Amino acid sequence: MKVDFLSTFLGNAQRARILRLFVFNQAEHFTLGQAAKRSGLSLLVVTKEIKSLEGLDIIKKRKLVHVVRKTNGNGQKASTWILNPGHKHVAAIAKFVYEVSPIHYDSVMTAVKRSGRPTAVILSGCFMGDPSRPADLIVAADGLNEQRLEQAVRGLEPAFGREIRYAAFTTPEFRYRLTIQDRLIRDTLDYPHLVLLDRTRLL
Repeated sequence: MKVDFLSTFLGNAQRARILRLFVFNQAEHFTLGQAAKRSGLSLLVVTKEIKSLEGLDIIKKRKLVHVVRKTNGNGQKASTWILNPGHKHVAAIAKFVYEVSPIHYDSVMTAVKRSGRPTAVILSGCFMGDPSRPADLIVAADGLNEQRLEQAVRGLEPAFGREIRYAAFTTPEFRYRLTIQDRLIRDTLDYPHLVLLDRTRLL
C-alpha cells in the first residue's frame, strides 16, 4: 500500500481523515458523534482533531444546533460543525485534498476486485468534488457478486468520510448502456470523472 500523502503532509492520519470528511461533505453539518461514526474514529480523537481544525478556522461551529431526539420527545441540543466556506483558503484546501486523495483509489480497486472480475471502474461525484452527479462509483464486472460489492463499498466509506453512491453492471449490460447512451452513464462521462480501469476499451 502506498503512503497516504495527506496523512504524511499533515503529520497526522486522524486529522487527514477528519479533513477529508469535511471536504468530501462540504454542505453537511456534523455533531461530534456523527463525525466519529462517519470517519471510523473514536469520539476522543474526533473531538481533538475538530478542535484543531476549528482553531485554524478551516471548520466552524454552527450557532444553530442539531436536535437529537429522545424517547420522551423533548430532544437534546448538540453543536454541529461544517467546513468554513468563508475561509480565504478553503477552495485551495479542498482542491489539494481532492488531488492528493487518489492515494486511496488503490483501496477502491482492491475492494472492487473482491466482488468479481472488474472490466471497468469509474470514479465521479464526490471523488471529483461534484456531489450533484448521480453516482460516485460505477463498476462493470464479470461474475459480479453484488452482495460482496455492497460490503466492500461500505467498508471504504470511513476512509472517505461519506456514503459512496455506486452503480454496478455486468459487462454486457455496461456495454449496452454505453451504446444507448444511458442517462446515468452520460451524466457521468460528460462531466469530470476518473477511469481507474477500462478493459472494455470503450471509455
